Amino acid sequence: MKLSIITINYNNKSGLISTLDSVISQTNNNFEYIIIDGGSTDGSKEIIIKNEKNITKWISEPDKGIYNAMNKGIKLATGDFILFICSGDILFNNEVIEKTIEELDYNYDFIYGDLYYNDNKKNIMIASPPDKLSFHYFIHNSLPHPSCFIKRKLFDIHFLL
Repeated sequence: MKLSIITINYNNKSGLISTLDSVISQTNNNFEYIIIDGGSTDGSKEIIIKNEKNITKWISEPDKGIYNAMNKGIKLATGDFILFICSGDILFNNEVIEKTIEELDYNYDFIYGDLYYNDNKKNIMIASPPDKLSFHYFIHNSLPHPSCFIKRKLFDIHFLL
């Protein structure tokens, strides 16, 4: 099972550094890592270049916003599942990918978990989707993208990218 991790960034150099450190410190690095930068002018591109050996593909050019940047990342992704981790987001620990990759299954369209906010080294849960999703859940909520592994094929089927 191949995983694509996509990071979107625009003028968030410090957030990009945190995200990069989180992704490249994973105990399982059997994934492709894609960074889409919106043409940052704060030194983000230099951080990407400095870490190029840990990045599979990257682009730094103006875009039309976060969803346009995400679509660029999806087009570059070759994994069976995609995980979006924007600059400033970090994975809960260094074993997240290792533990999750074992759970990825072609029979599911997405696999999701809880989302935590780290406030001065104290983890606070801010999103805990139900074990079983329903249409009603999506009327009032959504799944947080940093904790949702989405089957790549869904984007081809539903979003004509």
